[in-house]
Amino acid sequence: MQRGRGRAARVLCAALLVAAAGCRRAAAGESDAPVRYTAVERARTGASAGLAWAAGVDVDHRGDVYVADGWAVRVFAPDGGLLRTIGRHGDGPGEFTAATLVAVLPGDSVWVFDGGLNRVTVFEPGGRRAAYTVQVGRGPGVSPSRVARVRGGRMLAAVFESAYDFNRPQREGIRGGLDVVRLLNADGSLRGDSVLLLRERESLVYRNPVAVGANPFGRESFLAPAGHDRLVTAWSDSLQFEVWTVDGRHLETIRPRWAPPRRPITAAERDSVVAALSGGGFPAASVRRALAAHGATTWPLLREVLVDDRDRIWAAVTGARGGPVHWTAFDRRGRRVAVVDLPPGVQLRLIRGATAWAVVKDENDVPSVVTYHLEPAPRPR
Repeated sequence: MQRGRGRAARVLCAALLVAAAGCRRAAAGESDAPVRYTAVERARTGASAGLAWAAGVDVDHRGDVYVADGWAVRVFAPDGGLLRTIGRHGDGPGEFTAATLVAVLPGDSVWVFDGGLNRVTVFEPGGRRAAYTVQVGRGPGVSPSRVARVRGGRMLAAVFESAYDFNRPQREGIRGGLDVVRLLNADGSLRGDSVLLLRERESLVYRNPVAVGANPFGRESFLAPAGHDRLVTAWSDSLQFEVWTVDGRHLETIRPRWAPPRRPITAAERDSVVAALSGGGFPAASVRRALAAHGATTWPLLREVLVDDRDRIWAAVTGARGGPVHWTAFDRRGRRVAVVDLPPGVQLRLIRGATAWAVVKDENDVPSVVTYHLEPAPRPR
């Protein structure tokens, strides 16, 4: 009898020690393993849709999918069938040259940003005529590169890149500076100047000839609208997220404890970039000098950032060449709460609940919009 009691006491002590260790882990901010999802394709737009850009995606309360497609907005049924087209090519009312963002407003009005004309157009629910337009850019050098709709579309957070002064060229390598985020009223007028400052994208600077070009290994800043009129920013080479009000007041810094591996830049990848850029008119020697001055030995850690309707921050982590794209979701405490792998070349645009919408390009670079259902994978026992 005494032996049985002693064994029971030892079991109870062991259970208490395990529970205490669990409490210590919880207090330290650790969490259970994230939910791993499998992306199951539910619908896809067909080749007859005629998509060319598929830059921005949003969904209305019926599940209809709106796609900003350069010269128009295409509207698809939940099963992928084309329902109608809004707008056409041109610069008149209701026309576009480079529609890159679309959003469905409360009441199903349709909001569209045209990066070529630097203006916002709003269409009435179900209509093809423009209800009104808002000019965002006010002239050369003051046009935004990105626009995020905030406060229900009553305001815009617009990112303005700094202009490069060719009369005062920087050293060969990368340009350094800051992008300015301005808060605009719905009519395009300035509400708040320099509410945020973001590190600008790392472009390559050449001295022979004097030019600025794209940098495939360059880092960049991300800006993602979140719920409760907040903005999330991140630098693509750091797993850290800053949360702001739309007025530029800093709320918190989210620092996940997870440390994903970094992908090194191989010699073959560097040679491929040199060949591609020198084929665009830059001498190969200049490209190599600019890349050497940049000094990157790894790819950027993050490829994209978005926030879902549950305020989870999703980040696409750069993986192995040709491997899947690893999307990981973090909560406000920085814990990994969800993971899903998507095929290479899939560009995730939107997550709502257990549904995700992404853009996929075929071998001819023709895009389709794919709807995925995120199914939780069985946890290992």
